[in-house]
Amino acid sequence: MRRNPDDEDSFDGVFSGIEEMLSGMSGGETPPVDIHEYDDELCVVVDIPDANREDIDIQCDGRTVAIRAATEPSPSLKRVDLPAYVDDQSAQTSFNNGVLEITLDRDTDPANIGFQ
Repeated sequence: MRRNPDDEDSFDGVFSGIEEMLSGMSGGETPPVDIHEYDDELCVVVDIPDANREDIDIQCDGRTVAIRAATEPSPSLKRVDLPAYVDDQSAQTSFNNGVLEITLDRDTDPANIGFQ
């Protein structure tokens, strides 16, 4: 069936309404995250294009990293489950051109007490 490009689309706005509803349920857009694993460290890379260094707050509990960015028009929060335990005091950060990079040293599983 041929469609005339001048015809009104009966689905116009339906899909954008669904996307808007879903983003509202998740608290807005969340920044994309990449995790790079190395032998002795993990590197978390997050795109936060509208933020300044002063707008970003990072918290780590050894297994999860929480990144808050107080950006306009809406702040964002991203929780990242790490694939390995890390030393939460070892965080080194850099922020350049909207890209946040967090490097954390690997740590042993605190539940692994071992037997001798």
